[in-house]
Parts: sequence; structure tokens; C-alpha cells
Amino acid sequence: MTMHTKAATDDIYDIFNQPMATAVEEEQGGLPSESDYETDGDYTSGGESANTTRQISTSEAGDDDREEADEVDAVDADDTSDVKSVSEWSDFSTRKHVPQVGDDDQTVSSRAMDPNDVVETGSREDGEDEVMSDVHLSDIMDPVDVDEEFYGDGGDKSLLMEDRAGSEETDDADEIATPVEPDSPPRTTFIPIPPEDYVPPTRPYRDPAEVANNRLPFMTPIAERTETSLEFGSDDSDRRHAAKTPCKSGDLLSNARVSIDSEPMSSPLLLDVASQGRPRPKIAQPLPQKVAAPKLALPKGPIIKDLQCNPVDEAVRSEILAKMQPPLSSYAGFFDHRDENYERGAEIRKFAKALSAVRGGKRRTSSIGVCPVVQFADSEVEYTIKRELGAGAFAPVYLVENSHPSPEDEEEGDDGAAAVMGRGAFAAAHTRRAALEALKMETPPTAWEFHMLRLVHARLGATHRAAASLTTALECHLYRDETFLVLPYHPHGTLLDVVNLFRAEGAGGAMDETLAMLFAIELLRTVEALHARGLLHGDLKADNVLLRLDPISPWAADGQLASQWRADGTGGWGARGVTLIDLGRAVDMRAFAPDVAFVADWKTTAHDCPETREGRPWTWQLDLHGLAGVLHVLLFGRYIETVRCDAGAGAAATAGARRYRLRESLKRYWQTDLWAAAFELLLNPAAQAAREDGARLPCLRGMKDVRERMEAWLEANCERGVGLKGLMGKVEAWAKGRR
Repeated sequence: MTMHTKAATDDIYDIFNQPMATAVEEEQGGLPSESDYETDGDYTSGGESANTTRQISTSEAGDDDREEADEVDAVDADDTSDVKSVSEWSDFSTRKHVPQVGDDDQTVSSRAMDPNDVVETGSREDGEDEVMSDVHLSDIMDPVDVDEEFYGDGGDKSLLMEDRAGSEETDDADEIATPVEPDSPPRTTFIPIPPEDYVPPTRPYRDPAEVANNRLPFMTPIAERTETSLEFGSDDSDRRHAAKTPCKSGDLLSNARVSIDSEPMSSPLLLDVASQGRPRPKIAQPLPQKVAAPKLALPKGPIIKDLQCNPVDEAVRSEILAKMQPPLSSYAGFFDHRDENYERGAEIRKFAKALSAVRGGKRRTSSIGVCPVVQFADSEVEYTIKRELGAGAFAPVYLVENSHPSPEDEEEGDDGAAAVMGRGAFAAAHTRRAALEALKMETPPTAWEFHMLRLVHARLGATHRAAASLTTALECHLYRDETFLVLPYHPHGTLLDVVNLFRAEGAGGAMDETLAMLFAIELLRTVEALHARGLLHGDLKADNVLLRLDPISPWAADGQLASQWRADGTGGWGARGVTLIDLGRAVDMRAFAPDVAFVADWKTTAHDCPETREGRPWTWQLDLHGLAGVLHVLLFGRYIETVRCDAGAGAAATAGARRYRLRESLKRYWQTDLWAAAFELLLNPAAQAAREDGARLPCLRGMKDVRERMEAWLEANCERGVGLKGLMGKVEAWAKGRR
């Protein structure tokens, strides 16, 4: 590699741009011969490499030069001519190997070529007509097929040239050996004959059309490349390609045997012809890599970023439903018909009202008509309205008969499987259908409760004990005018019904303390599990807590309820508890900022949370106060009432300094320390927050501590008096007698 200045580069260009001299002019000394050109031996540009065409006279192919190169060309023209080939690059005779294609006289010229140039042989010096043939050297190196369309009709399309390792006899009786590579077997080569009108390109190096492609920028390193520097012979172990010019090569043809596929030809026309006969090599392509599908970018952070809002506002809920992942449309059992009206809500309400009048003795049975049958689009199930279960102002609930219940022998989901939306035990819990189910009609239409019920079970998992204490959603049909939510039917009534049962038997009293503590433990466990997963029920009251009397497993306690109550649910006690319903006001706290503060815009009563009554911000206090109200109903048989008991009562006080207590006093024969601790925690959670992680709500540690203390006492005193098993038996007998 050599670097030159601009002046040196221009001198080199001037040398190569000299007019081509004829043989006569060179003999007369008109132009310098090739030997007069001298270079530093290290410089050739990309355009001036061995691939640059150059014409030489016949004198340059004289005997002296041939002897220096140890290279002889034998010519035997029909056994009458002893003229030898004028090309240093050819080892075949013009008379023996090249067919006669015309009689026109041609000028003898010979030039240094690369495998892509054309070899020209012309007339002899004595004026005798010789055959002119242009031979492409790349075709000498390797046989190729020739396309007939290139040459046209008539005449031979190729000549067979054989390399012989032996000797040939000439007119001079001299044995001339054909140069071959060592240990190279004879080869057969097809030489294509170009058409008569073919004119080989002979542009000079400094032609304006070529300068743009060949001119190198100044001070650019130039790598020298000649014919002998190319790796023509793959089997040439001695690496004899040390010469820098073709005339000094000792075995040009052997060096020039190179595959067409390894070096591109200079002529695009011949390249097309050669490529048609020889198939292109198959290049191994890289194996396709499996590109993982881009994951769906989930929204980071909370959906609602406001630090103060109303969680039950329709705009807030709509934004959460629109941005939540997975989307509502992916829930199994969700049917979106918001582009149409169902228009049967008035008919169903009219029938339920007439049926209630008949049951109350105010109307005859014949006047109510036929029970309406409800069927929704995209569902084959028909629901026959039986009666009304709950008469809410905006969401009445009806008992319906399912036309396609699941078989009784259908296998349940695997109890050990984790709850995954739409799979395993989760799918079994939400797809197993009963003959009797509940149908809830909501106006205005919303899918919020359906979403929250599915979200609760997805976060709890099928194996969590609290999952059995929460109802589920089977189907949701969302229309423009109403929403129809299909729920499981819980036939055993509410805790308020159980309280009224015991109140009717006693003199103004409520249920036994041991039974009340059993239900309190179940409620504390369920609310604790919800809060630990960022879920808030939002409407805890005795009317929304149902009695749960599940079948006892036949292999657990011989199918009978054990006398000894266990906190882990063994002995059949895991099938006895409560079920929370009505999650229409439920809140997903993870959809809001961690420091959010809610405000209530609904009408409140004296039984509601003090924060909502007084218009102060709230979050977890709503559920904790609701749980305190349920415990109060269990113990006292009436709704809760609270009073402020802090030192700043009647004066302005901070939210943390405000404290509340029950208006009524606890009975002295109750476990006052346990109940007092429970009400203190539930009515004044801010004062207990210092014990929690991060000194903030929810009160998970506080609820767990109270629950475990109650469990320890109940295990030790479950058989006191009538006993917990006897009290539960009384409740079961009452529940079976309900219609």
C-alpha cells in the first residue's frame, strides 16, 4: 500500500493516457516501449489495476520477451502456417483452435488483459489473411453454456479446446509444452464465439465517462492488486504469484483458471450469457430467528391521578373500565349490547310487583299472567322469572330458573390450582350453573359490579378461604337501557334474618355471643383479605352479608359438623360462614394514587361513616365503620350509633384527634376486652395506623390481631352452654324451612 501526492498521481495518469503506438512506430522509436515505463512497484489504483486494458505491439510479443517469461505460444494453421499466437495470455494457436468467421483484414493488436477482457487475433505481418476471433478469457478458464439467442442462427456456437499434458508437433519439429498447473488433469473448455457485430469496449482510463468511477480522492491509501495478487489457483500450494505484471508470470493460464462465480466478469453482456448456462451458487441464508411478539404496553401507575375524587362517579368508573388491563371484553361471560335496547325491563317489573301482591294476599293468582322468560343475544340459556328476592330502588334482584344447568356429576375445578382469569378452578367457579340463580337488573346500565366481582376472585385466588365468603358473577348482559347481571342464588337469607330469628325467641336479646363471634371472625378474615389486595367493598352492612351453609365434605368429620370448632376450618367448620354480596360500590384502590382522598356526594344517615357524614376525606374508613356496624347488629340486634369522645368534642379538632365510641355499653358478661378492642380499631382506625406498615391505613395488622385473639377464645369456649354446634344446628333448621 503506497500513498502519493497529487503531482505524482497526475504523472501516472499522463503515462497511461499516452496514445497507443502501432508496431511500426515502436520499432522506429517513436514511442517508448513498455520497458521504458517505470513505477515504484507499489502503486496501482483501483482503476489502474490489472483489470485496465492496454494495447501492445507485436514486437512486445517477440521471442526475447517470451524467453524471459518462459512462455511459448505454438501455432499450427492447417499444418501450413508456423505463425505463433501474438497474445501473451493465450496458449492456443489462431489457426488450430479459432474457427474462421470472416475474411476481413484486421489490425494485429495485443493487450494485457484480465479474465474479463477479450483476446483479439488479427492478420499476420506478411499480409496473409488470418481469422479474426474475439475470445473471452474468462470462458477459457471454465466451460459455460452459451445461449442461442446471443449468437443467432448459423455457424458453430463453440469450439472445443483441450489442454494436453503431452507434447505437440509443429512444422519446426519443436516440442512445445502447454503450460498447466502441477498435477492438473486435462480440461475441456468451450469458447463462445461472439457475433460479427460485437465491438469490444476499449475506453481509455481517463475517458470522461470513466473518470468519475476510477478517480480516487487525493491522499487515499491505494492497495495494489494485479492478476497474480488474486487467488486464482486454490490448489497452488507454492504460491508462485509473486510477479506484479502479467509478462513476468510463469504460468498465466493455470493462474487464470478461476470460477466465474468467484470473480465478477467485466462485461455485463457476457456475464448474462455465462449466468444462463451455469446455475448461481446457493448461498446459505441465516436461520430465521423467532421474534417474540411485542408485549402489550400496560399503563404504568394509577389510572386516576386525581388526589381527591368521588370513586362512584360515573366518569371515574368509565375511565377505569376503558383503561384497565385486561379489558372488560376479555372476561368470560360478558356480553356487550350497548348499541341496542332490551326493552323488557318494564314488563319484568310489572310481573314482579303483581306477584308480590299475590303473595301478600292482595291479588288473585290468575291476575298475574304467565311468568316472563328472559333470553339474551349470544346465549342459549332461558331465564324464567320466579319471584323477587330484593326490591332495590335502582337494582331489583329476581329469582330465576336456568334452562341449562350444569350436570350434577360435573367435576369441579382443581382445588389446588391458582385462580387465573378464565382458567382452572376460577373458570369452574364462574361457569358451573345451578337450576336456580339470581338475576339483578341495574338502571342506569353499568358493568362495574361484574368487573369488581371478577377482579376480587382473580386477586384472591381459588384456594383462599376468603374466596368462599364472596359471591361471584356468572354473566353480564350490558344493554343501552339496562344491565342484567346473573349471580348465584344464596337461599339461606342474610345475617339480619338470623338476628331476627334469635330476637323473636328472647326478651329483646340477640344471638348468643359464641355464634356472634364466629360470624365476626369470618367477616374480619374476609375484609382483611380484600384490603390486603387493594380492594374496598364500599357497602358493608348486615343486609349485604348472607348466611353460608355449604355442603360438608363426606370425608371431613364423617360428613358431620364437629363439636370442636377449629380456626383452620377443619371438622366441617370451613363450610359454615358468611357470603358478602352487592359490590356495586366497590373500589379498586390500585386504580388511584396512593395518597388519594375520597369524597362522598350521596345522602348519609346516622349509621354511616363519620367521615362521610361530616364531609371529610375518607378511604378505608368506610369499610371499617361498616364492619363495626355489622358486629353491632350481631350483639345488640339494631343498627350502630356512635358519639365523639375526644377532648375536643364540640370544638374544631384535627381528623387524627377525633375519636368515636358506641352509644351503648357492652354487656358485662361479654368478652368486653375482645369486643372493645375490635370497636376501637374499627371506629378509630387513624389512631391505630401507627402500628401498620408505613404508619398508614389499611389496618391489616390490627384486624389480624383482633381476629386471632377471638379465634383463640372461641376454640377454648366453643362448647360452653348450648355449644356452638347446637346454635349452628338451630340456624340450619331455620334456613331449611325458609321458602
